[in-house]
Amino acid sequence: MTELAAFCARTGIDEAAARAALAARVRDDAPWYMQLVLGLGAWITAIAALFFAAVVMDLVFDIDQPDLAVAIAGAAVFVGSLWLLRHRPHGAFTAHAAVAFATAGTLLFAAGVGFPADSLAWAAVATLPFAAAAVWQQRSVLLQFLVVSITLILVTVAAWERWDERITDLPAVFIPFGVALLLYPPRYDVRPAAFALLLLPMVFDIAAAGLDAGRTLWFGWPAQGVLLAVFAFLFALNWRRLADRQGRLLAGAAAIAIAIATFLLPTGASAALVLLALAYTLGSRTLAAIGALLEVYFIWSFYWDLQESLLVKSVILMTAGAVLLLCYGLMVGTLRERRTA
Repeated sequence: MTELAAFCARTGIDEAAARAALAARVRDDAPWYMQLVLGLGAWITAIAALFFAAVVMDLVFDIDQPDLAVAIAGAAVFVGSLWLLRHRPHGAFTAHAAVAFATAGTLLFAAGVGFPADSLAWAAVATLPFAAAAVWQQRSVLLQFLVVSITLILVTVAAWERWDERITDLPAVFIPFGVALLLYPPRYDVRPAAFALLLLPMVFDIAAAGLDAGRTLWFGWPAQGVLLAVFAFLFALNWRRLADRQGRLLAGAAAIAIAIATFLLPTGASAALVLLALAYTLGSRTLAAIGALLEVYFIWSFYWDLQESLLVKSVILMTAGAVLLLCYGLMVGTLRERRTA
């Protein structure tokens, strides 16, 4: 086999750059749909590990509920999984097993801290070091997404328990942080954490609405205001790219019309609008597809829950559609004028 140094010398390729490119391919950069499948598999494996640990603690150690010993065992499982992931990252089985058991270790530690204190808040705080370690390890984007998701879930549920209400628009505060991490990435790769910050709030919204137990804070206006402010920021970033005055005015009018139409819809529609704007800014097809599907869902949900007659519902949808089609027509006309010019 040709050695890398000889191959680079013969072809004129920088050897350091070639080694960096080969090392980057070792990382877990599977497509998003494969990450979804692996994530589900890791969750199922972690849940099975939790059940097995519960049976062993109950039958062997006579521990009825999680305590400090369970927390210590969870921390040991997490540390061992990180060691396995850093020193044996190439094997598919060992990598996936390490992710699953690291997730299970995080849950065990959270349970061991939260149950004795009877507090979800303490359980959420206990997962923060694990989330930081998952970001630091930089070996598996799946592990980072799962552990950060656990932290966000516990934080949200703890807030709901504190207020005795499921405020569906409360997690919207996570979305600006997810946008900031993707637009201004730090030294470490935090894309999985950013995706968790962007997507989990919508999952909470959909779940609470499905249980008919959700309530919005002040009719959802604060959350929608925050999300539309983020949309305005993303629009301003792209607005600078337009050179002519006519294009800027047209884009500004279209953005205002879309924002007004979205403000009348549920909070999730505003969050989906942020995803679409972010997808356009970053050129991400994955975010664009997720944002479009979520936008369709929230519009359908709004139509279904609207306490009006079918005639009023039809008029509202036709009006919103006419405004959006008008904006689309103006944009297409402007593009045609530029091409002919």
